[in-house]
Amino acid sequence: MSQFEIKHFEDRVEALITAYQALLSDYETLKKTHEDEQARNRETRERLNGVIERIRALEAEADNA
Repeated sequence: MSQFEIKHFEDRVEALITAYQALLSDYETLKKTHEDEQARNRETRERLNGVIERIRALEAEADNA
């Protein structure tokens, strides 16, 4: 293998490593964003369930009155 081919190979490997690191960073960012969204969805679901329970309690109270 000539020096040119080795240099080309090394450059390609370095480019692939750089691309891998960028993708890994993007993945970690997306994973964190997804986890944050899931947490917000859980909080919203819990708040909505609380509102629904209060409405049901008010309906039951109105039916008993």
